Amino acid sequence: MLFRSDPLIRWMVSPDAPADLGVGSRIAADGANVAWLGRATRPQEAWVTGIGDDAAATAHLVEQLADENPIDGVTVSEAVFPLLPPRLQSPDPGRWCLWTLDPGTWDSGRFRGAVELDLDDPRIARLLQHSTSAHTFPGDPRIVRWAGVEDEDRLLSVAGMTWEPSGAAHLLSVCTEPAHRGRGLAQTACALLIDRAVEEGAPIIVLEMYTANESGRRAYSALGFSEVGRYCSGLLEHALRDVPGN
Repeated sequence: MLFRSDPLIRWMVSPDAPADLGVGSRIAADGANVAWLGRATRPQEAWVTGIGDDAAATAHLVEQLADENPIDGVTVSEAVFPLLPPRLQSPDPGRWCLWTLDPGTWDSGRFRGAVELDLDDPRIARLLQHSTSAHTFPGDPRIVRWAGVEDEDRLLSVAGMTWEPSGAAHLLSVCTEPAHRGRGLAQTACALLIDRAVEEGAPIIVLEMYTANESGRRAYSALGFSEVGRYCSGLLEHALRDVPGN
């Protein structure tokens, strides 16, 4: 694949993946710059993703695909976003970053106390109501494991895991009950998932978070993750009008 050195493409996108993750044949490329149609937040949405060394060239590729196809949203690296034409700049972009952890550096003895949860544990959905960033929930067939920290029958913190087509273990939907935040419970839940991913041979562990999430930054740094890329994602103005509640 083009530009495989970019961590987003290397670990989270595959040409053999389903339509919502794969790049298919709808690709525009210019040297080490590439844009593709396909990565979507919801199945009914069409998104263009653009990644590259040259921000101006990448912005041009995104515009080219948007001219050729009806699209609802755009994901680009942080440097590309201000170079997009106004019609392709989301009025409410999410600014997020990708983090990775090398399994060879993982110390499995530092965090203890989490348990594996049933995939359909009803407490998970109730806890995730406190999250402003969770986009994967119980019932999603991609989820292979949930881990949590309990206090008797009460679930205080939770984290989920999926496998990417690349083989990467992807941590997501990390959430702690507001009254119990700041105690390292999310780290403990994530640590159990990392243990399992390492045991099962994951070449890398990845996660995404909002760039401004300073508590998440401290927690994931303590686990050994490193930030490897910053991106902007957002629905275009016409698509935002169709989102319930807007």
